[in-house]
Formats: sequence, structure tokens, C-alpha cells
Amino acid sequence: MIPYRLFLGLLFTSLYLPMSARPMMSSPAPEGYEIELEVVSEDIGLLVGALGITDMTGYSCTRLYVTMNNADDFMSSVSGDGLNPTYVNTTTDFYHAVLGAGTPNGINSLLFPVYPDLAYDTWITIGIDGAPNAMMGEGNVSTVQATDNPWLTNFDPGGGMPGGDLAIDDLIGGAWYALNGDSNGIAGDDLRVLIGQFTTTGEISGQVYCQVFINGDGSTEFRDTFFFGGTEIEGCLDLDACNYNAEATSANNDLCEYPLDVCAEDFVDCDCNCVNDADADNVCDENEIPGCSDLTACNYSAVATDDDGSCTYAEDGYDCNGGCLNDADLDGICDAFEIPGCTEEAACNYSELATDNDSSCEFLSCAGCTDNTACNYDDTATIADGSCEFPEAEYDCAGNCLSDVDEDGVCDALEIAGCTDLGACNYSAEATDNDGSCAFAEDGYDCDGNCLSDGDDDGICDEFDPCADPDLTPIVLPVVPSTYIAEVSLNGQPVIGMTVFATANGETVGVDEAFDFEGNSWVSMTLYVTAGDDVEFQLFDATECELYDLDLT
Repeated sequence: MIPYRLFLGLLFTSLYLPMSARPMMSSPAPEGYEIELEVVSEDIGLLVGALGITDMTGYSCTRLYVTMNNADDFMSSVSGDGLNPTYVNTTTDFYHAVLGAGTPNGINSLLFPVYPDLAYDTWITIGIDGAPNAMMGEGNVSTVQATDNPWLTNFDPGGGMPGGDLAIDDLIGGAWYALNGDSNGIAGDDLRVLIGQFTTTGEISGQVYCQVFINGDGSTEFRDTFFFGGTEIEGCLDLDACNYNAEATSANNDLCEYPLDVCAEDFVDCDCNCVNDADADNVCDENEIPGCSDLTACNYSAVATDDDGSCTYAEDGYDCNGGCLNDADLDGICDAFEIPGCTEEAACNYSELATDNDSSCEFLSCAGCTDNTACNYDDTATIADGSCEFPEAEYDCAGNCLSDVDEDGVCDALEIAGCTDLGACNYSAEATDNDGSCAFAEDGYDCDGNCLSDGDDDGICDEFDPCADPDLTPIVLPVVPSTYIAEVSLNGQPVIGMTVFATANGETVGVDEAFDFEGNSWVSMTLYVTAGDDVEFQLFDATECELYDLDLT
């Protein structure tokens, strides 16, 4: 291996971009950070492998490193854009193995004996020359490219095709990078990080825009351009300078010349033409003196270069001091503008245009009601004659309520709140607006708390009386009745004289009073039922006001 080292050349450039598209500006690398080229192999020769014979005669393999000052420095990325471009050029083309790729993420060194040319594949990287070892904290090398500049595809077309120069210099830009913390980006004891391997029959040269985290701390980063290969050309690298040298590889901005140096004038370009001259009068906008440039104007300015529309002129019949050119009666009104008429403001025929009173004033034709709140307001009247008429309070001139939210014909301010429901106990005949205060008698009672119906005068309304007789009137249906005879008892005791009734489908279908037969109580009732009816029997004890269910089936 033949190591040699090229020192850092600082690139200072400026490029106007919209803020939304402006790239990260460069910051100089501290002393000691450099670029290093290491020739891995020269004139590689014939290689024999699984794909046959590969002739690499004349090819040299070179590795590119960024050298660091600290073992924990972190190589974050190599990027480029229109402001800080990155180039890796060759005078011929770059060799790419059939099984290779633009990064070494998928390269396995175990394949080198079988595919020997794979060891000399051309790629870009951050600290690895093969698939990353996750156990050692290594991570993949990532890339990003713009649609308009597929720099990685141009550099490595794939399929073993020769690659072109690597150029990241578009407006959007691109990069290859590692994530902070990936061990392959850390400088280590040899104080350097590999950023690419390039195999070619030509001479390589270029510049790489690098981002380095000093001591691995992103807040102490630098971003700077390192140059390598070719002949060093010192020159002005400030894009704003008149003598910017695009071919310079080493900046000496002391050589830069600017419009002020060339033209001895501000606000001009390198050809001494105004940068901004909106009116194309050859006076730069920044040097324009606004003012009135019309000699006939009252405020003409001899030093004005840009007429700003501020010119003022004397009115017809007047001079620039506002004095009349002719005023025979010396009343301050020029003779040409005198207007005869009524000049008394209180008069009906007052003319604000009149300048001489001609005794024509009159005061009757405009008299009337001048109060706009009156019903007979006259908007043409200018003299009040005391004829105004007004509506009653709360009404308009048409007799309508000014406010009647519930539209009941009673003005809101005249409403009387109360209960307007005739069925309520506290109904008020004077109330015009129901205020929700209505109170009603409870069901079954009147407003004084008396039962509406109490047939047995026991003080318990019939509809609430627990001793209300059940329906003991059997329904008579157009069916052949049946006679039902059964012994009846309540808790083992006879119920002679008590009423037993039967119901089916919610109707009373049979009634009988229990009678004595040999000391026991029996019933014999006629039932009006049909086959399938579910018949239930109940015993009514009128004395105790009790109703008992019976099982006589």
C-alpha cells in the first residue's frame, strides 16, 4: 500500500437561494482534520474467479479517508448541493464488480476468493468495507439522492457497468451518511474514517463536503470541504466576487474583487450596471432621490431623480401661495368663482355653493316635523314647526307592539305573568303570559283535596279504595254454558256465604255464592267458556276486603 496525504483546502462560497431551499452553510474544520488517499493496489492485473477471467490490468484501487484529531470524533456524512458541492472524478471511469454495489452494505469478504474482483469494487462508505457487524455496533451506510440528480445511480449503474463521476451539486443535494452512535463512524485509535474506495485506470481528483461531530458531540460539529488529487489552483472562490474562479481548488479570497473595487460605486454589478433600476433611468434604485421633477409644479425639486408623484400645482385662478389671480371685491373668492345665492344656513333655500347673498332666502317651504322618532317625521324638513306626533308607550306608529316575543298581541312590557290554564287550581283570568306556575289537583281529587268519587263515603276515593268490589257480573257468550261444581275452603275452613267468581281472557265468566253441604262449602256455577280457555278462580271476602286466588282445577 502507498499512503500519501493531501492537506485541506478551504472552500468559501456563497449562493443566493430562497430560505426554504438554502443548504447548511459550511464552517471551517479545525487544524489537524485532513483528507488522506491510500493506494490499496496498483495495476491489479488478471483475476480468475467463478465468473471467469477479469482483466484489471492498469487498474489501481484507492481508498479515501478523513483523518481526525480525537479517537471519539464521529464522521457523520459526506454531502453536497449547489452551495457546497461534492465531486469524485476520474479521467476514465470507475470499475464496478458484477456482485458489487454503490455501498459495501452487502459485500461479504468470504466471497473474495471466488469473486476476486469484488475486493476491488468501487463504493462510498462511512467506516466499513463490508456488511456491517451489528455485534460491534456498526450500522448500514445510508444514501439520499434527488430525482433530478440521481448521483448514486450515475456513479454505479449496476450490473458491473462502468461508473461515471460522482457529482452532488444540485439545488436539493444528496448525501451518504451514518447515524451518530454507529461505531463505524468513530475515528478510533488510528484517528481516521474510511469514506470510499475507488478503482479506475485514470487519475482521481475531487472535493468532499464532510460533516464531523468533534468528540461525537453533534453540537460541536463542523462542515467543510476537503480537496484531493489534481493540480492545486489558488483563486477567489466567492461567488459574489467579480473574479470568482470556478477552477480554483484552494481559496484565497484576498484576491477577490467586488463591484465597489471595479466600479468605485455601490449597488452595481461587476459590469457597473445597476443591480436594481426599476425605472431603467440608469440611477440605481438605492441612489434614487424621490421628489417632484416637473418645472411647472409648486414643489419642483432640482435634485430629484425619481418623480414620486408628489407634484402639487396651483388651482385654476390661484397662485402657488393660494392667492387669487383676480379678486375685484377682495373677499378672498376669485372673481371667476363668485356664485350668487342664499348664504343663510337656516334658510330653506340655503346654497353652500353661494359666495354672494342675493337676498333670495325663504323659511317656509322646508318647515315640518324634524324629530325622526315622531310618527309624522318629515325627512325633507329642516325647520321644526312643532307638528310632531308620537306613538303610545310600547307601541309603534301603526299601533303594533315594539316587542311581542310570544306574538300574543300583548306587548312584552305589558305582559302579566301567571297561570293561564283554565283547568288549573290557580288559574288567573288577568294573566297574559303563562309562567309555568300552574298547579293541578291530584288524580281522583278536586282542588280542595276532596274525592271526585267516593261511593261508600269512607273518605277513600273509589279508584283508590282497596275494598272495591270486583266485577261480579258474568259475561254471557253465545256458547253452550257448562256447570262447574267444586268444594271450596280457605285455609281449611268453610267459606259459606262468600262469593267465588271465575275469569277467562280478562272477563268474568261465572259467579256463585258458596253454600253449605254436609258442613262444607260448595259452589255450583255456570261458566261461559269455550274449549281451551284458561279459567282462573278467586274468592272475594267482602267483610275483610280481601281477594284470594283459588286452585279448583
